[in-house]
Amino acid sequence: MKFFNKCKLSLLVCSLTLSTVFSIPVLATEDPAVASEDRYNMEIQSNGWENWPAGPQIYAESAVVIEAATGTVLYNKNMDQQMYPASITKIMTVLLALEHLDLSEEVTFSHNAVFSIDYNSSHIARDEGEILTVEECLYAILLESANECSNAIAEHTAGSIEAFADMMNQRAAELGCTNTHFVNPHGLPDDNHYTTAHDMALITREAIKHDKFRQISSTPRYTLRATNKKSEELLMNNHHYMISNYKTSRYLDDTVFAGKNGYTTVALNTLVTCANRNGMDLIVVTMKTQGGAERGVPVYTDTASLLNYASENFHKVNIAENETNFSIGQSGLFDTGSTVFGNPEPMIELDPEGYLVLPVSAEFADASPKLEFLDSGDAQNIATLSYTYAGQPVGSTSLYLTPEQIQDFEFQETDEDAAASSSPEDGTTPKEDEVRLIKINLRDVGIVAFSLLLAASVIFLLVRIAKEHDVDLNPVHRWNQWRNDKNSFLNTNRRRYKSRKRNKR
Repeated sequence: MKFFNKCKLSLLVCSLTLSTVFSIPVLATEDPAVASEDRYNMEIQSNGWENWPAGPQIYAESAVVIEAATGTVLYNKNMDQQMYPASITKIMTVLLALEHLDLSEEVTFSHNAVFSIDYNSSHIARDEGEILTVEECLYAILLESANECSNAIAEHTAGSIEAFADMMNQRAAELGCTNTHFVNPHGLPDDNHYTTAHDMALITREAIKHDKFRQISSTPRYTLRATNKKSEELLMNNHHYMISNYKTSRYLDDTVFAGKNGYTTVALNTLVTCANRNGMDLIVVTMKTQGGAERGVPVYTDTASLLNYASENFHKVNIAENETNFSIGQSGLFDTGSTVFGNPEPMIELDPEGYLVLPVSAEFADASPKLEFLDSGDAQNIATLSYTYAGQPVGSTSLYLTPEQIQDFEFQETDEDAAASSSPEDGTTPKEDEVRLIKINLRDVGIVAFSLLLAASVIFLLVRIAKEHDVDLNPVHRWNQWRNDKNSFLNTNRRRYKSRKRNKR
């Protein structure tokens, strides 16, 4: 053993000597502490926005915070920089499964699904030919980050990994992702597999629209039943430490309702976290964070800082409750002078679910609106009203034509109606308490009334102009005048005048 150690030492000395003598470069490993500090001191783009609350310095190289309902970006640190996502890729995988599969469908694991992944990567040791339901696979994917389950879902959904990757890229484009390209459903390293913090936030925004995604990803632990290949149950734990106390309870946060963690040696730590704070669904994405000596540091402290920043510096404002410039009442267009049909409702209304997200120091009036009319097949949705603040989009809502109101009005029955109703043609006996109803479409009534009012206005204007210019608009009078003039011209007894010629001087 001593001889072997001496040999190793001699080889090391020789290599260093040769590298010095012949100037052979020796590759140095990146100092994690230095790299971490460099990322910490990187520019935060949102801190340069005018009148925008300054966000915290974090150790992640790239990060974003958005509000889910509006898509408003609250914090931006290199959010459009392409990065390796690692296992947060699986959010897209689960989203496509929820959109295309039934949870009770059975998934059979192929040889490729099980054996094409690195044995040392995350998995739950499924076997070729094993059968799980789609729902069980999704629990394994989101809690234990099981790569073979991601493969199985991909093959079951699209027929192959490659076809599923095409689906992933197509769906990403539909969601507005501009810097994303996926080649697998699990996120294991590949030079052509990348995304950005902002694109991942857009994907997550769509995923949390599914109640099942929220339910599964917020589950701390789940027991997988015995299967056709496994005789024992398997306890699976959520590895997002703000949701589960699997290895530490230090970062637990009861406002967090969904999320996914990821790690590879090239991607480093990646984390997606969704929390509800002050009525806002906040999505935090951090990418490429160097791990610390203590488990979970600083990836979770970064996320906690960003959640606190967003909840303390921003608030959600309902547009319909504050905007008064884009609501047109029927009485503003015409007045029937009658209240027989009750109080008319607005003909144009704002979507009551539209919101802005503004800094707490800003008021609704500080946001700048922009109205864009839509040329779409939706006859009710006529325009989009969007807002910006400090040059940043902060929310929007839709303008709708008021839905047609059909109301029932009771009219007193006349004697003739009573007689008719007492002797129906089919010979049946009418009910004594039967009430005749007439259904009136108030919107159609309003349109007819407006048309009549417009026609009357035009006629009144023409009559007034005719009087001022002594123009007879009565067609009968004009016809009689024409006939009289014609008869006068044709009368043989009319006096004729001979032309006179001037005498030349």
